[in-house]
Amino acid sequence: MLTILHPEFIPLINDLAIGLLPLPLCDASRAKLVVKAPKEILLAAKVNNGFKVYVVPVVLSGRDTICLISAFFDDEDDPLVIFTPLFIEESARNLLQMLTCDALDIHLFDDLGRELLGYVSHLQCPSTTRDRLVDATLLSFELALAKSAQDQMEEWFRRRTPNDDRSAMVVTFVEALLPDDMLILDALPDNHSFQGSAHVSISQLVREEPGSFQERDIAQLLHKVFSADQIYMNPLRVTDREEITDILILTASRALLIQAKDSPNTERVLRKPSKRKKATTYKALLKAIRQVRGAVQYMRSMSPVKMILGDNLVEEDIVGRELRALIVVKELFENEYSVYSPPILALSEDTGVPCIALDYRELQMYTTRLSDEESFFNAFDRVFSYGSKTGELPRLRIW
Repeated sequence: MLTILHPEFIPLINDLAIGLLPLPLCDASRAKLVVKAPKEILLAAKVNNGFKVYVVPVVLSGRDTICLISAFFDDEDDPLVIFTPLFIEESARNLLQMLTCDALDIHLFDDLGRELLGYVSHLQCPSTTRDRLVDATLLSFELALAKSAQDQMEEWFRRRTPNDDRSAMVVTFVEALLPDDMLILDALPDNHSFQGSAHVSISQLVREEPGSFQERDIAQLLHKVFSADQIYMNPLRVTDREEITDILILTASRALLIQAKDSPNTERVLRKPSKRKKATTYKALLKAIRQVRGAVQYMRSMSPVKMILGDNLVEEDIVGRELRALIVVKELFENEYSVYSPPILALSEDTGVPCIALDYRELQMYTTRLSDEESFFNAFDRVFSYGSKTGELPRLRIW
């Protein structure tokens, strides 16, 4: 494994949110590229035995330049993607040079920095695409340019043609560098120091029963923002020992109810058409809304609130704390927010509790880019406020 042979790269990989990271290994026989992405993208890469990289022309400040889109085809028309804007910096130059090689070692990590796959990979690049990589002019980074690049990449990919697909670089996995059915046993104390958490957990790429896996992953994401003693795992009602909510965040001034909904990470689920995936998301969202409603009722039914964590009875006074609710689902679809928003906003109106929904990838971005409680809840409140005024919750981009 890369992280065993080169532990010095672990901080670099952990600092990367989602994306491509070329590694500076001068003595290696092949260049090494890290792909860090959610589990669905990793599974798509595995079952497809590779992925595609599009070299996308964009115009920034009136100058021609390029960006990269890595596409992982769970769905032929609407694949999972990683957008990579490019600016003048050493990592971008290394990445472009690396992509002109015939072969690479590609190491795939999930969003929590766990190395799950690795392959010797062959790169097949059309000559015109290779020329575009070699001749590219990169610009200095500016936030406004990065936003423009993102907009142009999204629009270009929506409008791509069959010729664009043929011009994409094809990355093919030819030899495994580590077993692709690994199970990781995690006993690190920092990953299990939450209230009510088990002391050991396992992680794996293929997940037939997703619930507990996703809840632990969400807790680890939230731990980037909140301290471990503020994160309560699977608190139970004292009345019937049923779950109040999947995760509860209690800070000095706020209480956040988190209801998580995932689906199996298997090839069968991955290959479902978009229409089926959209229907599954909406069904999961409605179920989560019902569960949030019950959680709010329980939290307001007594003072202090009594809950069971593991074998312990815990009492917490939430009087004076602002109550909010967050629903986390596997995937939200850009053109479906007009469908998602009404039942979420109706829940908020009925209960008086602000509620928003994020998909797992959005939550990963929130917790990576928003490093403290205030910035996290400022983003939450901005989304809810806009949705309350317009009737449709927005998808917030965080830079």
